[in-house]
This record gives sequence, C-alpha cells and structure tokens, in this order.
Amino acid sequence: MADMIAKRIGRRTLVGGLGALALARPAAARTRYVFGQDVGRLEFIARHLGVLTSTGRFENFSAELMIDPDSPLTASVDVTVHTAAVALAYPGAVDLLRSPAFFDVEHFPEASFRGAATGEGSLAGFVLAGELTIRGITRPHRMQGRLVDRRRDPALGRDIAEFSAGGELKRSDFGMTADQAAISDLIRLVVRARLIV
Repeated sequence: MADMIAKRIGRRTLVGGLGALALARPAAARTRYVFGQDVGRLEFIARHLGVLTSTGRFENFSAELMIDPDSPLTASVDVTVHTAAVALAYPGAVDLLRSPAFFDVEHFPEASFRGAATGEGSLAGFVLAGELTIRGITRPHRMQGRLVDRRRDPALGRDIAEFSAGGELKRSDFGMTADQAAISDLIRLVVRARLIV
C-alpha cells in the first residue's frame, strides 16, 4: 500500500514537474529589427497661436524592435533620438529648439523611448506603453500603434510591413515652458517605419 501511494505521489510530482517545465519553456524566438531615418520618420506636431500647425522631424535616430511573429502584440521597442538633428522649416526654429529653453542639446544630446505593446487591441490598433525621456526627465508615455500595410515585394521575395504609432505629451512635463503663449503645450509625436519582414 505504501509503495502504491509513493508511486502515485511520484507520478503526480513528475506530471507536475513536466507541466512546470512546459510553462517555463522559453518563448518563441523573437526577431530583432534595427532601423532609423533611412526607413522611418520621427515627427512632432505643434500648434501655434491656436491656429497654425507646424511639423518638425528628427533626422538622426535609431530604433530596435523585438517581435515574436506568433505574438506581435507583445513586441518591444527601444528608440534613441539625437536631439541636435532636429529639423523645422521656420527661420530660426532649429536654433530655438536646440537651445536651453527647449531640447538643450548641449546638456541632453539624446532623448529616448523604451516600451512594449501591452497585448491590447489588434494589429489594426494596439497600445505601446513605456517611458519617454527628454532633457533627462523620464515620464510614462503611451502611444497608439497600427499595422498600416503588409504586402509581398516580388523583387525582394519578402514582405514589406509599414507601421505607424502616435501619442501626445505635454512639453512642460519635460521642462520646456518657453513661449507658451505662442506654442501649444500639447505636442503630438508620430513615428512611421517600413520594415522588410
């Protein structure tokens, strides 16, 4: 009888142990994509005097996307932006944005976003949540992402996927409080990327 109980306990332990091993199995291999301004755009949009809108961009940034093809809504992203590489079509705007009143590029040459998809939504619209750092100040930040298009490129023999993501921030949360009468506090960030998958 004792032997029979010991065998049952042993069998349960073995089955439980195998179940734990199955749960502890590493996730499917994630694919790493690295991209920058060559295949992507990183823009910011502001309103002026409540009437006009201006769109600027960063011309030097690098991004790393880690994605499991079987579970794309668990992707993670890590973006680094070189703040001096800012472009805006208004006279004097670039110098103003590089100045201590805004990005203060001498003291803070980089800004960054590190986050991940939360699993909410679908490829037509999903949430990216993480931390945005500008001027050495880090704040929680959420963006809405989506798969814009995915198509086969016959010349490459591979798929091309186009993604976009957008979100809003208050520049005052990052110490940029100058010219509040002329430039909106609310700024919209927009990221676009075209990847070979």
